[in-house]
Amino acid sequence: MNASLRITFAVLTCTLLVYAIVASGLHLVDAAHDARGLFRQLGEVQREQDALLAQHSRLLLERGALSSLQNIERVAEQELGMQFPDTVAQVLK
Repeated sequence: MNASLRITFAVLTCTLLVYAIVASGLHLVDAAHDARGLFRQLGEVQREQDALLAQHSRLLLERGALSSLQNIERVAEQELGMQFPDTVAQVLK
């Protein structure tokens, strides 16, 4: 009976080890799948960041062009009908 108990214990131990190895392998496959998905998302986010940086650069150039003195004077004269006065008087309080 003692030998039979040892054999049963050995079979049970081997079975548990096989289940643990299979579970570990399945977990490894799942982790690799998740890593591939995260890497794909990283690529997408980096492409979006590059596009946003390019748009930001274009907007900075546009802002610089619109805020130039010549453009401000043109908008003031043509669109707002403003004219520079002939004489400039100093106002004191």
